[in-house]
Amino acid sequence: MKKQNEASVNGIRTVFSFLIALLHTAAFFYLVFFRYNRQFEAPLYTGGYLIVAMYAAGIGGLLLIMGGFRIGIERMFNLALAHGISIVIVDVISYFELSLIYRAFLPVLPIAIMFAAQLAASALWIYIGTLVWRKNVAVKNMILVYGDKNAEQLVYTVLAREDICRIQESVCYSPGDDLSAVEARILQYDTVLVYRIESAVRNDLLKFCYQNDIEVYLPPRISDIMIRGASEVNTFDSPMISCRVCTLSPEQRFVKRAFDLTASAIALVVLSPLFAVIALSIKLGDRGPVLYKQKRVTENGRVFEIYKFRSMIVDAEKNGAVKATEHDARVTPVGRVLRALRLDELPQLVNILKGDMSVVGPRPERVENHEEYCAKLPEFVFRTKVKAGLTGYAQIMGKYNTSPYDKLLLDLIYIQKFSFFLDLRLILQTIKILFVRESTEGFEQPDNGKDGNDYG
Repeated sequence: MKKQNEASVNGIRTVFSFLIALLHTAAFFYLVFFRYNRQFEAPLYTGGYLIVAMYAAGIGGLLLIMGGFRIGIERMFNLALAHGISIVIVDVISYFELSLIYRAFLPVLPIAIMFAAQLAASALWIYIGTLVWRKNVAVKNMILVYGDKNAEQLVYTVLAREDICRIQESVCYSPGDDLSAVEARILQYDTVLVYRIESAVRNDLLKFCYQNDIEVYLPPRISDIMIRGASEVNTFDSPMISCRVCTLSPEQRFVKRAFDLTASAIALVVLSPLFAVIALSIKLGDRGPVLYKQKRVTENGRVFEIYKFRSMIVDAEKNGAVKATEHDARVTPVGRVLRALRLDELPQLVNILKGDMSVVGPRPERVENHEEYCAKLPEFVFRTKVKAGLTGYAQIMGKYNTSPYDKLLLDLIYIQKFSFFLDLRLILQTIKILFVRESTEGFEQPDNGKDGNDYG
């Protein structure tokens, strides 16, 4: 990729982002001052400007959190989802906010027209912005250097984004091979993807690429993620870094638990009509029980019973646990809808209220799966340093069939980066992944990381 082109287009992306947020805000300004204000004897003036400013902050903040400004990075479908969800949330909140201020339910048609115009503007913005990116930024020509037989799975993932990078050459490195020959091939490219190479060789390649201004992509290891949370220490004569314990502080736990109690209690009250409809649908479907209980593992390895709306036939696992697949015959018609919309997970709000789970955290594994993964990958137990969650970093950044090793990496990143605002961001992004099919795939792709070995 031509660096000057990428830098210039990053600037264009920033300008584009500002313009779309400004356009949405201008539409809301027109709605308030030229449509709704004319219908009342006491129109808004100073207060109206404040509401418009709050709208601008809301739409800009949500688009940033949902990834709506990531032109050239996110697919156009994901960008469209981010914009659609952000606009819906801010417009609905703003409508009720204005209704409270005017002390009357405002006509819905004007804001509905604004909403449609905003969606059209966002669609056009995404299309033009993506074209500008693709025209001005060259696709990265990449070389893959790998030392693991499962490299083909990574290649499959990278090739799924040929609009960003293409692997033009691959080199398999085995211990004892001539590293200088590999380095000579790397010099022909601006980007290298290093996958599952033993630690000493990986370090040498990183230093070589750093010296020669070559961009490096590589999957992180468990130790890499632990170091990400390190702090600089200048107590000693030699430079040191201090890696903190991979857990939450007492203050963080208090804030997280307070939020869990508040959010789960409110959600249970608000969603109670939906609970009733789902329960009735399940009961009428096959007369079986509404809820399904299953033993899962949460913080510190504690086993608890998770609650779910039953989505499979009664006694679906009478012969033992079987992993679900995309077209599992055991799933009932009602259950298929529940699973597609993730509604079968809603009873876990009760688990959150009880303290078994948190709103955000590593998804709880079944006891037998947890034991199996820990036997193959002892570090998998690190995920249980915090409470299991209704949604989590691995569910948003990964897929349903993400390997145990990658689940561990993603969940450790969450634990190391934890903050209250990260939880809020993940909750909002959970809304988006409900519409992304790849996030709900079955266990049909190969496991590309069963153990750490020298790579952990």
